[in-house]
Amino acid sequence: MVEPPAGNTAQHVRDMETYQTWKRKNSLARITMLSSMTDALMCEYEGFDTTQDIWIALKDKFGGTSTTKRRRLAIKFDIYRKSQNHDMRQHLREMSNMIRELKSAGHTLTDEQQI
Repeated sequence: MVEPPAGNTAQHVRDMETYQTWKRKNSLARITMLSSMTDALMCEYEGFDTTQDIWIALKDKFGGTSTTKRRRLAIKFDIYRKSQNHDMRQHLREMSNMIRELKSAGHTLTDEQQI
């Protein structure tokens, strides 16, 4: 977000209030993100101006899901069987977690896998 140009209209006042609110929230989020990083990462990302810029850079560096990871998750899902010491609720919870991981990794489950 860019600071609005100077002015004295009612719209300008609203724009400035919105900008100041955004600036404060961005600053808090940026500080929170940076403070949760290791020192090495913090030094690498403290030069970014906005939280969104940091997020995009982190996602580019760490967020990519490799084909290997998707394949590993699919195999884990395909060979998973209910453990004897788990009740049905635990079994379904584990299945739901695996399905969520697969979907977030960009893997589409076939009808056969879903059944």
